[in-house]
Amino acid sequence: MFANETKAPGCGRQLLIQTTGLILLWVLAPLAVYAHTDLQLQIEQLTAQMEQAPGNVELYLKRGNLLRRHGDWALARADFKRVRKIQPDNEIIDWFDGRLAVESGQAEEGVRLLDRFLSANPNHAIALQNRAQGHLALGQPLLAAGDFARVIESSAKPAPALFSANAMALVQAGPEYFYAASEVVDDGLNRFPTEISLAEIGVDLSLAQARTTRADDLIDRLPATIQTLPQWQMRSALLDCLTGHEEVATLWIGSSDANSANIRQRRNLLEREWIDRLSVNASPENCQQASIEILRRR
Repeated sequence: MFANETKAPGCGRQLLIQTTGLILLWVLAPLAVYAHTDLQLQIEQLTAQMEQAPGNVELYLKRGNLLRRHGDWALARADFKRVRKIQPDNEIIDWFDGRLAVESGQAEEGVRLLDRFLSANPNHAIALQNRAQGHLALGQPLLAAGDFARVIESSAKPAPALFSANAMALVQAGPEYFYAASEVVDDGLNRFPTEISLAEIGVDLSLAQARTTRADDLIDRLPATIQTLPQWQMRSALLDCLTGHEEVATLWIGSSDANSANIRQRRNLLEREWIDRLSVNASPENCQQASIEILRRR
């Protein structure tokens, strides 16, 4: 879903408008219901097994984990508490309890438990990601970025989402870390050159730093069908205004098509206030600030 742009001489990028359907919502809804029912069935099956083996720690861990995934925090916590009572020296209970604490809004306690687990298991990829989420909840993005980086370094085949998470943690740390975030994105794109989510972050970071050549290169790599999507047309407009084509950018941003409620909703990059501001004055300064705002909204 990328796009080859067309450029008119002296006019920057030629901007197009395209609408898309919402079929995905119809597909995902029944899948979510099925997953919910499947979890309940597994919980019931484990409960039946536990009646026959009330001291089986493994069953408590499995059911507690399913209850966590189901969002039943108190019941999951009760199962993990039971594990500690039956087997105080259980080697993984701190991970299970810590992950639950982070997900249920007790980030400080979760990080404490995960610290203890990771001291004995320093390269446990999932626990590191769980702790990273805890650090983010506590407003500690640099610590989160460090955990994501450790997962990438210790994984033979790190997933693209890890690079996105690492980069966005650095973005949360502030503009002084934008360049470091860009390097993480570049590393990810070198390994996954067609990963759209990484391309989005890379372009947004480049625009926020006014690195127009880099932004132009990343957009040029996208398939034509992607470049014509409204959110990418918006990025192209911001690039236009940063490269001396403010009139082209203002024309597109201020057009009725670009500002229709439907397209704004699907674009979901900027608040109405920013769109109105740019439609009146798409100056390089405003466009760079708008790009920073897009990063903050991710």
